[in-house]
Amino acid sequence: MTRGPKPQYAITLTTEQERALRRLVAAHRSPQQQVRRAKIVLAAHDHPQWSNQQIAHAVPCTDRCVRKWRRRWVETQHVEDLPRPGAPRRFSP
Repeated sequence: MTRGPKPQYAITLTTEQERALRRLVAAHRSPQQQVRRAKIVLAAHDHPQWSNQQIAHAVPCTDRCVRKWRRRWVETQHVEDLPRPGAPRRFSP
């Protein structure tokens, strides 16, 4: 695997956070976007020596996505989407 620069945001999880993320990944009805994000965070926690490129290769996503979710986890401690801007929906999906 290719090596890259040391990641800017180090991920350290509490036991409860790690358990919740692993439960999210294992659940069959979890939204797949959140599963991918949880896998990124768990890989960064399990393998702190890995670069963003190595995590992106393991999770199958881009290194840009890995950088974004490492930063987002450090800032917010969750893998959910942020609220969308604009007026609320008028029609249900």
